[in-house]
This record gives sequence, C-alpha cells and structure tokens, in this order.
Amino acid sequence: MNTLIRLLTILQTFILKIFRIIENLEIMNLQTGKNKITFNSNGDKIIGWLFCPPDFDESKKYPAITLAGPLGSVKEQAAGVFGEKLSKKGFVTLAFDFSTQGESGGTPKNYDNPFRKGEDVQSAISFLGTLENIDNDRIGALGICAGSSYTMHGIVSDARVKAFATVVAHFSLREFTGYNPMINDEVRSYLLNQSNEARQLYFESGEESHSGIIYPDAKTKEDLPFSGPDADDIYDYYYSRVAGCWPNFNSQMATMSYEALIKSQALDLAKDLSIPYLGITGTEAFSKPYTERFLSEMLHDKKEMKIIEGARHIQCYDIEKNIDEAVDYLTVFYKQHL
Repeated sequence: MNTLIRLLTILQTFILKIFRIIENLEIMNLQTGKNKITFNSNGDKIIGWLFCPPDFDESKKYPAITLAGPLGSVKEQAAGVFGEKLSKKGFVTLAFDFSTQGESGGTPKNYDNPFRKGEDVQSAISFLGTLENIDNDRIGALGICAGSSYTMHGIVSDARVKAFATVVAHFSLREFTGYNPMINDEVRSYLLNQSNEARQLYFESGEESHSGIIYPDAKTKEDLPFSGPDADDIYDYYYSRVAGCWPNFNSQMATMSYEALIKSQALDLAKDLSIPYLGITGTEAFSKPYTERFLSEMLHDKKEMKIIEGARHIQCYDIEKNIDEAVDYLTVFYKQHL
C-alpha cells in the first residue's frame, strides 16, 4: 500500500510539472531569430522575446543570457537591442517586459519596484531552465542602467547564474531618486508623501495613481529639471522618440514606485557577488562612478572594467557603434565564463 501511494505521488508530481511547463511556455519549438514567449512570475504573465543564434540547431544546447533594461523601459528598447546582437554571437538571450510594464501583466501598471523586478529576473532564469536547448550550467545575466540593480537583487543569492555583466550600470536607485543634488529634504519628503498616499489609495480601493514622479512631465527639453548633453540624450530617448519607436513604453509610472526605488542600494550587495563580473561604461557617462564603486566593493578579483571612449550614458544603449563595442566585450567575457 505504501509503495502504491509513493508511486501515485510521483506520478502526480510529474503530471503537475508537465502542466506547469505547458502553462509557462507559449512556444516549445524554438527557431532562429526572435521568438515571442510567455512565462509566469509570482502570478503575473510575463511577455518576452527569446533570441536564438543564426543556424539554431534544436539538437544542441546553448549558453543563455537574461537581460534587464533601464529604469521603466520595455523589451523593445535597450534590452532587446543587446539581446538580438548577443544572439548573433552564439547565445540564446531573453529580453522581457517586467511585471506591470509593457505587454506583461501585473498591477499597478508601470510599478517600478526593484525587488519585485529581482523576482522577475529569477523567474526568467527558471524559464530558461525549462528549455531543452539551454545548458543550465551556462546561464549568465546582463543589466543595463537600472537593470543592473534589478538583476543584482535577483542573482545575488542565485547560484544558477555563472557570470554577470553590466552596461552603464546604476547601482544606487536610492541615490538616483532621493539623494542627489536636485533632491533636498523638503522635496524628498513631499515625494515620499505622494508615494505613500498612492499606496494607501491602491490598498483601499484598487485605484491606481500615475505621475511624472520619476520621469517628469516634459513637452520640450527645457521642461526637464536639468540641462546639457545628457538632457539632450534623455529627452530624445524617453520623450521625443517614444511614440514612433517604443509605443509600449510609458513615462507615467505608478506614483507608489518612489518609495520602492528609494530603498534600493545594490552597491551594498557587491561584496556578496562571488561570480565573475564585467562592468562596461563610457568615459563621459554620468553613471561611471557606480561601476567603479561596485568594483571596489567586490571582495574577489574575478572582475574587470571596459571603457567606451567618448560615450555618454544614454549613448551606450542607443548608438550603434557603442553598442557593437560593448557587445564585443560582452562576447569575450561570456564565452570565457559560460
């Protein structure tokens, strides 16, 4: 009798696993190029693109890389661009819309919570682990801008990831949103109160509040709270080109995002990262100090930094020659460690 019960339990577990895989996967037969996929992350349906290398062979296993893009961005932006280019170097790559953003499910819409996004990164890794064509011992991760923080929140305790790289990493969303020269105590208090009130409203009624609390409302470049070349880049990328290039992107983020972002300090996690790390940045990138600080906090020597000469922050994920240079560095790194 006990043997029969054990056999039935094993059979039930097997059947549940099959149903779970079917539930999570939209496709099973991968093809060269871009494959649209879905998987679940904490109950939310995630929509992504899985890029397969040229001449993809279903009988082979490939190294894989999961990608996380900049703050509030969608898969059509930097993550997808890097994903497609890296796939042509022989990797299977996964770019996806985080929960609540783009085509993915989840509420409140456009809620930017770095810790929740860390969970999404781990779910993406789990998804890769279900694919027969992925070598589970050769999974890497790539973060771009704030995606570096999201990824660190996910992989710092995840031994399935064997190598981590970043492009113009921003490892302190706490400093970006709450402790920078444009934010004094009074402004920070006001923004936190707005965020707290939005959370209370959502809890009580389910009503979602959205605002320019992270990306300020701007009809022209002069409406931004700063000026200079970086303002030119940011306005071009996040405002003037959105409708034509990335209609799934929305700069109106959930107002309650602020209180989540201000708690994210991925620099504190650097000492706990034990896998190889590559940080790529530009000589003129305002985020360059964060890559340098992250490297200095790491306790092992399996780390390196590459510089793209003359490149500003946004230009490292929006200018073809800069992207290609970064992809060349990434290819060498991942082939060495995956």
